Formats: sequence, C-alpha cells, structure tokens
Amino acid sequence: MQHLYHVAAGGDRAEAAEPAELAAVRTAGGWCWLDVVDFTVEEAYALGRAFGFDAIAMEDVTDLGEFPKVDAYAGHTFVVAHGVAADPTRLRTAEYDAFIGPGYLVTFHREDLPEFAWVRERMREPGWLAGVGPDQLFARIAEAGAARFEPLIAGLEEGVLDTEARALAGDQTVVGDVQALRRDALMLRKIVGPLRDTFMRLGSEALEGVGERARLRFQSVRDHHFRIAESLDTAQAVLGAVLETYRSTVAEHANDVMKVLTVFAAVLLPMSLVAGVYGMNFARMPELGWRLGYLWALGVMALIGLGLWLYFVRRGFVGAPRWRRAPRVLGRGLVDLVRLTLKPIAGVAEWLAGRPGRAFGKAVDDEELAPQ
Repeated sequence: MQHLYHVAAGGDRAEAAEPAELAAVRTAGGWCWLDVVDFTVEEAYALGRAFGFDAIAMEDVTDLGEFPKVDAYAGHTFVVAHGVAADPTRLRTAEYDAFIGPGYLVTFHREDLPEFAWVRERMREPGWLAGVGPDQLFARIAEAGAARFEPLIAGLEEGVLDTEARALAGDQTVVGDVQALRRDALMLRKIVGPLRDTFMRLGSEALEGVGERARLRFQSVRDHHFRIAESLDTAQAVLGAVLETYRSTVAEHANDVMKVLTVFAAVLLPMSLVAGVYGMNFARMPELGWRLGYLWALGVMALIGLGLWLYFVRRGFVGAPRWRRAPRVLGRGLVDLVRLTLKPIAGVAEWLAGRPGRAFGKAVDDEELAPQ
C-alpha cells in the first residue's frame, strides 16, 4: 500500500494524491511524501529506480533486520530506524527506512507503525505543515516514534519496583519475572543505542536533504533516546541487584530454618539418649526397681531440654521470650475464647426463650470482657 501526499510551495497542509500520479506530483513544485507500507521487493526496486536511489540502500530496504544507521549518498540521505510495533501480545520493534532528498521524503516499512498513521492524520490539518519540509516531517515522525518508548520505560520501571518488593519477601516467581524484564530491557537497549547514534549524526552532520531546523529536531530526538538508554541501563543494573536480593533473602530464610531445626535437634538429642538408655531390654539394669524412676527420667529430660534452651538463648542462637507481653496476649486470647463460646450459647438461649434473634448476642458482643 502506498500513500502519496503533496505539499505545494509555501503551503501549510498536504493534499493526498494517487500513487500513479507520482511523476506529475514531483514536477508540480513544492515537495511530496511517499509512504510505502507492506511492499514487495519488486515494488521497492521500481520506486528506487524512479527516484534514483542507490542500489546498496535498496538492498538494505528489502533485507529485514538492519540496525539503525545513516548512510550519505549523492543526492539523498538514507536512514534506517526502528519503532515500537503495535503488537498487543509481546514487546517488539519494527524497522522502517527513509530516503530524504531535495523535495521528497520516501519511507518504507513492512507494517503500519502508529507514528506514521498519526502523522498522516495530522498532515491535512491547516497550518500543521507551515514552514515544514520533508526533512522536518521525518523529524516529526522520529519524535512521535521516540515518544512511544516512554510507556514501555515507565512499565519497565514499575515492574522493576514490583519485583524488588517481592524479592525482599522471598517470592519464588521473582526469578522468572526478572529474566523476562531483563530480556525486554536488553532487546530495547540493542535498538535504542544505535537509534541514539543515528539521530546524533542526523542532528550534527551536514547531510544531503537535511536542513538546520531539522537538525535541531533530530538533536531533541537524540536526547530523548539518550535518556531512554540511561533508563534501560539503570533497569538492567537494578534487576541484577534484585536477583542478588532474592538469593540473599532465600539464603537467610534457609539459615533461619536450619537454625531452628538444629536447635530442636540439639535439645531433643539428650532426651532421646536418656529415653534410649532406659528403654533397653535388659533384665538387670540399675534404677529399674525405683518407684519414682519414670518421673525422675522425665524430670531429667525436662531439665536437660530447659537448660539447653536457656544456653542457646544466652548465646543468641534463638530469640528470648518476651514475658512482658505474655499477660496482654494471654488476656486477649481468653477474651476471644469467651466471645466465641458465648455466641452459640446466646443463640440457643434466644431460640428457647422465643425472643428476637440477635438482642442477647449483640449485648454479649458489645460487652467489654477484657480485664481492667
């Protein structure tokens, strides 16, 4: 599909024309924009011959996967750039190519990117193209394309903050999410870096078909991509730190679990030793005839367990009990227990008495049962 627009000399809006009228439009004065979408190789080469484009540049147009760059040829400037594809299923970019020359702008892209559709709609507005040439029109397309990276960067930063919070909580799904975010950030970084260099050259060098006012716009686009590249570099660094945080959190939790299990094993091992000794099936053993031998054995095991626990507390292996909070916690638990017990009793009493369903129950609920 081809979209052809003609802007008369000194005009401030574009007029659509049929692609078959290309030769007449080019000789009518002013300048034109030919936007070619979803083209074939034959169509691309035919247009290249009509405009006199370099054969090497046309090879780059027909070969997908070119990185952003700028090539200067006699009579025109060739630009390869990338924009964010309108794909709701996954994040990806799409290549578009542009030829900027005296009196024309020709763009090629396999799919209709949103920035091109937006510019085509605005071109017919009165005054939007006042004092604008083909180089400045391409700069506006580049500006609109750069703005489409902003929501992606904002979403990436939000995802980084979310994974960071979940990493501190030890969420097991963090690893997969971090890897997905890192892939997206790396893919964008591979495109944004060359895009920044491309628009840096367009904004600083004297290229064929690119004027001073267009260079100022390209410098703005370069700054935009520079900030995007910095944000992506920061996101990649933070995502690496998030993985380290997650690993540290998991290791800390594992250490806590192992510490608790070790303390339990250390406390129970002497008890098991005492129980094992007194559980051996020998006919003649000391203390078997003791009347209080069973109670003595239990007492010895309890003392050993308590002594080991106190030793571990003093060494800092386990936390000490907070005795000051115990009465308050126990009192609150008793109050809740009384409430839960009285509710069904109150309901049965109301049913037996034949009174309305919730009068006594509400009184019990509202009663202050906590100790003064």
